[in-house]
This record gives sequence, C-alpha cells and structure tokens, in this order.
Amino acid sequence: MRIWKPEFIFIIFAFIFGVIFMFLTPPYKVPDESSHLLRACEVADGIFYNKTPAQNVECDKYIQRQFSLIRPAEVYQVTGYPPVLYAFSSLGLNAGKFWGGAVMFYLGRIFNLLMWIALIAAAIRITPVFKYQFLFAALLPMSVYVGMSLSADAFNNAFSFLFFAYLFKLIYDKKDLERQDYILLVLMSVLSAFTKGAIYPIFLFFFLPIKKHKYLFSFLCLGAAFALMSWWASINLPFYNPQASPDIHRYLLLHNPFDFILLYIKALIHNCFYYIRGCIGILGLLDVRFALHIYIITILAFFSSFFFLPEKKVSNPQRILSLAVLFMFLTMLHCVLYITWTPVGTYKISGFQGRYLISILPFIFLIFAQNKDYVSEKFQKYYKILLIIFIFLLLLYASWILLKTYHTRWVIPILYHFL
Repeated sequence: MRIWKPEFIFIIFAFIFGVIFMFLTPPYKVPDESSHLLRACEVADGIFYNKTPAQNVECDKYIQRQFSLIRPAEVYQVTGYPPVLYAFSSLGLNAGKFWGGAVMFYLGRIFNLLMWIALIAAAIRITPVFKYQFLFAALLPMSVYVGMSLSADAFNNAFSFLFFAYLFKLIYDKKDLERQDYILLVLMSVLSAFTKGAIYPIFLFFFLPIKKHKYLFSFLCLGAAFALMSWWASINLPFYNPQASPDIHRYLLLHNPFDFILLYIKALIHNCFYYIRGCIGILGLLDVRFALHIYIITILAFFSSFFFLPEKKVSNPQRILSLAVLFMFLTMLHCVLYITWTPVGTYKISGFQGRYLISILPFIFLIFAQNKDYVSEKFQKYYKILLIIFIFLLLLYASWILLKTYHTRWVIPILYHFL
C-alpha cells in the first residue's frame, strides 16, 4: 500500500507528533528560541543582514501584544545567521500579524514545521538508499523538537537531509549527470553556504558519476561554498560568549595548538554519550531528559538498522571519506566553540550540543552501511514494521515527558483516569 512507504510514514508521524510537541512546549522552551524569534522578526521585516544590531523592528511590536519580547541593544546569539534559515518562520510571523501575540508565534512554528516535513519527505522519497535510516534520524525526538520550533535548525537539518538524498540519488542511480543536475548541484552548493553546516555534503561530489572534469567541478563547488560562507561571516556581526576571550584563544590556538588538541580529545571521550543523548533528545532548555534505558535502546535500534537493512552499493572509499568529513565537522565546530564560547582558564570546551549532529547523520549511514545480507527478505520486512512501531512508541514517550514536565496539572487527572 502507498501509505506504508517510508515517506508517507514520515509525513504522518512528523505532522501528528510535531503538532503535539508544538502545543505541549511553551514558547521559548526550545534552545535559543527567543533569539531565533528576534532574527525571524528581522527577516520578516526585510532585515537580511546586520551591520549593527537591529533596533525598532516593526515585527516585534505585533509579538509584544502578548509576549514580553525584549530586543537587546547588543549582538545576540543568532544575529549573523543568514535569512534563508528563517524564510518560512518569517512567512508565518507575517501571516499572523493581524492577530499578533500567541497566534503569530505559533504560525511561525507551524510554517517552519510544514517546511521541515516537506523537505525531509522529499529527501526520503528521492533517495535510493537508507530510506529507513533517514526516517529514523528525522523522527528522533530532538529532530522533531527543533523541527516544530522557530529554530534555524529546522531548515538547516531538513535542507541537509535533502542535499544528502539528492547526492545519493545521483551517485547510486545515475550513469551520468544531465544539465539540470549540474544546475541543481551548483544552486544547492550556494544555498548550503548560507546554512549552519549543510555545506559538508559537497564532499560527496567526488563520487558523482561525472566523466569529465569531476574533480575540478567538485573543488570549484566546494571552494565557492566555503568562500561564500566566509564572506557572509565577514559582513555580519559575530556573537561571543561574554565570558569568553576570543583573542586569547585565537593566540593559543595558533601558538600552542597542543592544548586545544588535548581539550578536544577530552571533550570527545568524556562527552561522547552526552552528545549522543543530545542528538536523540534532551528537550526543553536542555533540562528535559529521558530515562537512561530509553537512550540505550534507541542507540541499539538505530545501529541494528544497518545490520538488518543492508546497503550493498556503499564502497570503502565512501566510508573513509565520510569518516574523515565527520571528524572534520567535529574538529571545526569544537574549534569555533573554543574561540567563541569557552571561558579562558576552563579545562573543557563549552557549548557543543548533540542536536548539532543531526544534520550530518547521513555520514553515519555511509560509515556503518553493511554490504552483506545477514537476514532474509521476509525478516527485513518484519523488521521495518518493528522499527516503525519503535519510532511511534519513542515519540509517544517523548510526548508524555513533555506533558509531565510542562503541564503537571493535566498529568494527575490522566493518571487517575487510567489507574
């Protein structure tokens, strides 16, 4: 049946639980959502970049009918984020100006949710490989949580998944590229430069079925994307943790990199499980956590999918490059956080959150893909059903945790009714 295709399962689950998460989660209870609202309001008013901190933003006045929205006079966390990350949330805010306040806020969330669903559903539909891994990763509670919010991560993660899926389609399904493929690849490369990290799929260009000038095309797209990303960073206001000393850490990074390397290795070893839990779901303002066994079962379910649903098209060079790019992503992000967020004198790199890993999870797919059939096709069919049931139960559990955390007055009557 058509409804059992993974993209339709995703649409159903993402919409139902996205709406549930949305109305169970109070405003500003998603990481940095108040800051993202400020930036979305700027984009809604046509302020696409900031040479100086924006003030007197017209959109703010409509939100302030019900919300206490205070725009800081200085740079805030997402001041320099590109406007494309807020294209849909700003449309929702503009659509809600007539009512203002809560209606306006939730329309911003709804528009972001619908965009997130549409892009990821398209990704699952077009990819010839890892359909159920895409489904699993996209429906992790943390992924749904930011997907239904005003966060820039909603567009960033959805676009990244679509970019990966399109590349998988070209790499594994096509013998040669057509003109429209080149055009789309260039456009997606340019667009990726104005995201938070969706630029990394470009490294897979080296595996595209291009007969002539493949490496030249790949390097040009990669170079152009990084150049545009650097240019955008140079014309916008950067945000630094007030307790950090960027100049000191830049100096230390250049003149004593061994200290950074030790801190980086320590962060990966000591915080590895925390990063994974954050990727699966540490909700609220990073203070709403699941039971420990839920994280462990989710990890086992995710990695079992590679064993029971093999992908025979993945080559060893693709695994090696994916591992290298994943390491590059982690290193660069820790380096940025070392400079911009970590206070001088501390013995750990501050600021890394597991949700940052969601956008690059398809590299994990490539690294752990299996080339052998360990189980029969009949077992694989039943395993897919079990995986869907597990995802449903995981999201149901996350909904219960949100209900219990933010709406305790409802929990006691519910428990009394059922018990």
